[in-house]
Order: sequence, then structure tokens, then C-alpha cells
Amino acid sequence: MNLWLFVTVSTCLTFAILLVLVRWIGSTQLTQLTFFNWVAGASMGNIAANMIASQSVQGWLAACYTLVVFTACTIIAAWIALKSRTFRRVANGEPLVLIHKGTILRENLRRSKVNLDVFLMMLREKGYFSYSEIEYAILEPTGNLSILPAQASQSASKSDLAHGPDLSDRGQGPYIELIVDGEIDEDKLRETGKSREWLLETIRELGGLSVADVTYLGVNAEGEVIADLHRKQREPSPPL
Repeated sequence: MNLWLFVTVSTCLTFAILLVLVRWIGSTQLTQLTFFNWVAGASMGNIAANMIASQSVQGWLAACYTLVVFTACTIIAAWIALKSRTFRRVANGEPLVLIHKGTILRENLRRSKVNLDVFLMMLREKGYFSYSEIEYAILEPTGNLSILPAQASQSASKSDLAHGPDLSDRGQGPYIELIVDGEIDEDKLRETGKSREWLLETIRELGGLSVADVTYLGVNAEGEVIADLHRKQREPSPPL
């Protein structure tokens, strides 16, 4: 068989078979709701690529058989996940509570492999410039962040989402991060007009001994400070 004809036929057949198999798995694979779905989809794509790159009918059939078996394993695993919560927790993961009543749960943050800078960016993308106004922030197995605002800040947060952060002299305004993970941001400290002496005094007033005791410290235009220190915290809320 001519090489180009073989490649054309194998590509079309691979596409058709892959389409049927993905449809067989179900809609969760299309949306890639969990890490398990993402890995399964990536693996199926790699096997399908091997099918297209095959140089012989035998090689194509072997890769096709591998794809069908892998798809069957994926479906069986999904069925087991429906029946077993333990397997589901291993395959799909569990949601993690990262903020509880305005306090960052650092142990859960470490477990999620999300650093503080990325987490704060995720909060800002949701329209929250201060984690103290959040009742719960939950990292879902999909990687999405679900947020329940504190009751007092719900109306304010809606305004932030519609119009952006309040930058007026009378408003709270966004918090400027002066300390993140025990390190002072010197540029932002100068931007706020605050001195190192003021910063150290603020840390002592909050119960810390030095900059190294601070996970996060921010100040807004009104001079209001929010901070998270390396002190013993309340037990995290039970897993959802």
C-alpha cells in the first residue's frame, strides 16, 4: 500500500475510533473534571498518536488494541469510583479548605502544593483583595477555587466584581503585600510610605517577634493591617 494512502486511512480511522471511545467514556472525559480524567485523556491522545505514526498495519492494529484496552480500564476505574469512596478519593482527590473564617490554613496550603503568591493571585482573580473577608475558600479537585464570602462583605464583594477594587480615600482599597513568606517587599514598603521600624512594631503588636514569624502582612490606604503569623491556629474544619 502506498505510504501516503496508508497514513491518510490510518489517520481517519484513528480519529473515528478515538471519537467513539471518548463518547463511550462519557461527558466527564470531555470536560476533564478531575486529574484522573486529564491523565486518561492525555494517555489516550498519546496512544492515538502512536496509531497515526504506525508504519504498518500490524503496528496500527497493536496500538488500536492498546487504545481499546486502556479505554476499557478507564471505564472500569470510573465504575469502581462510583462504588467506592476510598478509590474515588485516591483517583480524584478531595477538596481542601484553604481559608477558614478569614484565616489561611497553612498546612492545607502546603498539601495543595500551591504557594502563597499563587493563592493570593487566585483570590484576586475571584475579586477578593483581602482574605480576611472570606468565610471559606475551598480548592476543588479540579483546581478551581470556591469561595464563600463573609456575610458582612458579600455586598461589597459584588461591587468589587462589577467595578473593581475601591481606590477612593474613604474606601478600604486593596491591601498591599508588605511581607510574604517571611520576606519584606522593599519596593512596596517604600510605596506605602511606611518604615521598617513601623513594620517591626506592627509585628510585635500582633504577637510576632520578627519578620520571619510572618506568613503574610498587608496594609491598605486607610492603614488597616491584615496579617498571618506562624502561631498555633485553630484546628482546620472537617473535610467536605
